[in-house]
Amino acid sequence: MDLSWDHNSHYHGHLLRQVPSGRSRALDVGCGDGRFARALAQRGLTVDAVDASADMVGLARERTPPRLPVRYQHARLEEAELAPEGYGFVSAIASVHHMPLGPTLERLSSLLEPGGTLAVLGLYREEGWGDLAAGLVALGPQWAIGLGLRAARLATGTPDLARICDGAERMPMRDPETSLREIGATAARHLPGAHLRRLLMWRYSLVYTRPE
Repeated sequence: MDLSWDHNSHYHGHLLRQVPSGRSRALDVGCGDGRFARALAQRGLTVDAVDASADMVGLARERTPPRLPVRYQHARLEEAELAPEGYGFVSAIASVHHMPLGPTLERLSSLLEPGGTLAVLGLYREEGWGDLAAGLVALGPQWAIGLGLRAARLATGTPDLARICDGAERMPMRDPETSLREIGATAARHLPGAHLRRLLMWRYSLVYTRPE
């Protein structure tokens, strides 16, 4: 049982709802400890999962049962060995702000099969009162969810996997440099028709479907 939680895993369900039906292959860029890659595999997809941190890839391999069809690679996106035929679903969770945004969006979209979907869960740099208000609104749900899951872990004796790294280095963190307004403008140039949505917990989602 996994009762861990963070701002990214809070939106795993939202991302899973973007997976097109009838697809067999998925790519997860910046896979971290592999939690979302495992969720994709549990839905019947064969998953390539890539991360630039060797420690996190090692941890992901340890936590992934052999029965799940997930292939982990320690590589940067531009160096990874990926399926030449493309993917029906590509995800990037809290990773695109570590890379140049425009070229990264183009590269991710180029990996899609016709009709495939790219789903980005990203961080943005706050600017203005709208971002401040969204951050303040998120505090209440964040505390409530955190307290509820802590109580559940105590009641069941379940460890918080988000805090257990078995000696592995935690994923390197970087503050986002691009505002939501700038992300929207970049997406409009590189991914016409993509849908950008502000989320609570200081996140946004960007969903793009490649034309058939």
